[in-house]
Amino acid sequence: MNMFQDWPEPIVRVQSLSQSNLKAIPNRYVKPLSQRPNLPSQNHHNKHNPVTAAIPIIDLGGLYTNDITLHAKTLDEISKACKEWGFFQVVNHGMSPQLMDRAKETWRDFFHLPMELKNMHANSPKTYEGYGSRLGVEKGAILDWSDYYYLHYCPLSLKDYTKWPSLSLHRREILEDYCKEMVKLCENLMSILSRNLGLQEDILQNAFGGKEESGGCLRVNYYPKCPQPELTLGLSPHSDPGGLTILLPDEQVAGLQVRGCDDAWITVEPAPHALIVNIGDQIQMLTNSIYKSIEHRVIVSPAKERLSLAFFYNPKGNIPIEPLKELVTEDSPALYSSTTYDQYRQFMRFSEDGNNSTSQKRQRTSRDTKGKKKRTATLHDLDAIECPLCFDPLTIPIFQCDNGHIACFTCLHKLKQKCATCSLKTRSRNRAMERVLELLRVPCPNVELGCSEIISFSETSTHLEICAFTQRACPFSSCDFVCFNKDLYEHSIAKHCESSICGKPVFIYPMSGKRVILKEQTTEGEGEIVIVECFDTPQGRIFYASCIGPGEEELSYTFKLFSSCSDPLWFESDLERVLEVSDEPPDEHFM
Repeated sequence: MNMFQDWPEPIVRVQSLSQSNLKAIPNRYVKPLSQRPNLPSQNHHNKHNPVTAAIPIIDLGGLYTNDITLHAKTLDEISKACKEWGFFQVVNHGMSPQLMDRAKETWRDFFHLPMELKNMHANSPKTYEGYGSRLGVEKGAILDWSDYYYLHYCPLSLKDYTKWPSLSLHRREILEDYCKEMVKLCENLMSILSRNLGLQEDILQNAFGGKEESGGCLRVNYYPKCPQPELTLGLSPHSDPGGLTILLPDEQVAGLQVRGCDDAWITVEPAPHALIVNIGDQIQMLTNSIYKSIEHRVIVSPAKERLSLAFFYNPKGNIPIEPLKELVTEDSPALYSSTTYDQYRQFMRFSEDGNNSTSQKRQRTSRDTKGKKKRTATLHDLDAIECPLCFDPLTIPIFQCDNGHIACFTCLHKLKQKCATCSLKTRSRNRAMERVLELLRVPCPNVELGCSEIISFSETSTHLEICAFTQRACPFSSCDFVCFNKDLYEHSIAKHCESSICGKPVFIYPMSGKRVILKEQTTEGEGEIVIVECFDTPQGRIFYASCIGPGEEELSYTFKLFSSCSDPLWFESDLERVLEVSDEPPDEHFM
């Protein structure tokens, strides 16, 4: 199969353009005036003029010392960098400088191979694995001045050696060793980031799916010399959609720029054999914006090529990502709705050509509000911050088209990023509206029915699912009664269950065709409501437990079956949350 045919337009290698000694770059690479780097002729710091500055440089050696003060100081430096910068450099990180140099040398040699050999590894937009020169599939998009090579390293189910470059055994071992060390460093950093949140050290790793399921991939960026660097970019402004990124930069040519607190672009000067770490969107969501995923871009040089190795450490694709419950409080409500990394990445890929989805607005950090007094305001019409398509409350992220029409993430995903109002591409983040939602607190819609909760507007739908005053139909199929969530337990034991038991572990005598209702005892108010049923089937007697109470979290239960003629048997399973209780035996999730 010809991979080139999968792209919407003929693929042109930027390296070939650079080597043709052209005097002016093609129009396909010329950025709009608002996005051009406007390279300074003087070392002058203002909003449009980037400066050279040092993002925090942190010596990880302080974590492996008996000096308690130094250990605490290092942890504090990492925490502060994640909260305020989203970027930091690390030295004494545990990776051999020789291995780092050999990895860069290996990839530099690949990009210096004849073009016909490199094109044997041409990629397609289906997986992006292999040798590529563009991201995104929008026809006519303005492109970046760079080529790249992308490959998966873990988990093993995604690792495909046929997509790796054709290298000698020695060179392949170098790449294997490099990626292996990167995974170790990422796992170490994930533990540190968790501890700095005051949580168990494995909580972020588990949110990613655990060490065996977390994803690791490598993108080697090659930025050829450019005759007009003031008109283009090596990479357009973006925040990384994944979890954690570790960059091995080119120490000879500075190119990475980070968006600063005053919207100035700060050029990062790499320290010798340092690695650059940055927080991605998934960790920002998991930490409820405590750690920041910050916009960055890459400028190019008229005199020198540049090469960098970016290792991305990401969650398992199908695991829901949402703010950790330990970090969500009444004063700090959840800022993000639940989505999987696969869904998020697919959405972003529609926006990776030209005007990147994060190129319009910068992430707001804690540095923006220092010294400012808080002000309050009144919003008279909440309809103004509902999605105009589904009419649900808007949740972060919010996107808009070039005409300013907005919609929620779910609706745009269904419409394939086409605006329902004017049909333009919808690919820019509306950071101003997102900030409004972060701060907006509203009464529960059930306030007139008795609920006194004040909630984050973006969490309205989630709250209504569990609100004690939300009306719902009785889950038993033979009953048409409607009640509040808070009255469901009393109604169920009065009309549908022969006995009820509250509290800790309980003993149930199995009787076919009978139901027992259980209500969780908690110190925080209403607990879960669980129905335990017993059925006789041709295969034997089965037990089934389901949760009929409102809630969000996944629950689990343990059965211990006592028999008069054998040892006790244990059975553990997740509880299925159901809207309707059937009289028929279940097909799965039973004992």
